[in-house]
Amino acid sequence: MRLSIPSSLIFFLILIVHMDAFALGFQAYSKEVSFLKLMLECKEEKVVAPMRGFGSLYICTMGEKETVKLYVSEKPNSGSVQNIGMLWNDKKTNIGYGIHSDTKEAEEALDFLVDMYMPTSKKEVKKAFWDSETQEFNTSDFSLYITFKKGPQKDKMLISIEEK
Repeated sequence: MRLSIPSSLIFFLILIVHMDAFALGFQAYSKEVSFLKLMLECKEEKVVAPMRGFGSLYICTMGEKETVKLYVSEKPNSGSVQNIGMLWNDKKTNIGYGIHSDTKEAEEALDFLVDMYMPTSKKEVKKAFWDSETQEFNTSDFSLYITFKKGPQKDKMLISIEEK
């Protein structure tokens, strides 16, 4: 993570303030992107400009082999969040990326998303993710979808979080 150990008090205060703001759902698109940038170490970041029918798309790429990607999608012409997601291309054969490359980063991103949007279902969400189960979880504010697609050289693990 980007924050150093002495910054733990600041992190705690930011987390409390940010989580309190989630009582009514997502923050504005720019605030969600700023918070993700603060909390996670992105190897590469980019923003895809809005196109017809789509808002901006923020992409944070994590890991040495760049197999973990976090997304924040904007609702068109609104400044609000449509969904937040994570994709992990879990390599199960070594084609130059190693086997299960960037597992640490996938776990870090998963922990961040679950702590922020599904803290009451943390254990169940993490179990479904690591057990490669397609599943849906709900709170009064959010729906979290885990989609698992098995492939010959890599499995795709996708998490999508939407506001109710």
